[in-house]
Amino acid sequence: MNQVIEVNIADILSRLETKIDKLEDKIDDLEKKFDDKINKLEDKIDSLERKFDNKFDHLSNEVNAVKVNVAKLDEKITGVDKRLGNLEFIFRSIAGGIIIALILAAARYFFPNIVL
Repeated sequence: MNQVIEVNIADILSRLETKIDKLEDKIDDLEKKFDDKINKLEDKIDSLERKFDNKFDHLSNEVNAVKVNVAKLDEKITGVDKRLGNLEFIFRSIAGGIIIALILAAARYFFPNIVL
């Protein structure tokens, strides 16, 4: 029952070397695919970052425009308030003059002999 197996060590080493070479080729292919996918992801991230920056800049410009418009409206409201204050003074003066004129006319009507 003893069988002698003759194996040539050179054959075994050559088979191992071919298998190792195949494994190295597969590893190189996987590494290349992995690098390609990482490069694609980096490109997508850069693209998204540029889009985000553009939208953020646009939004910032819009906010600044709104702030400028609010400041202009505030100035206009202040100017209108001053004009209304002046008109109110004028209307009070006119109303006071009309009331005094009516009182004087009534006094003249009721007391014609009094010299004013």
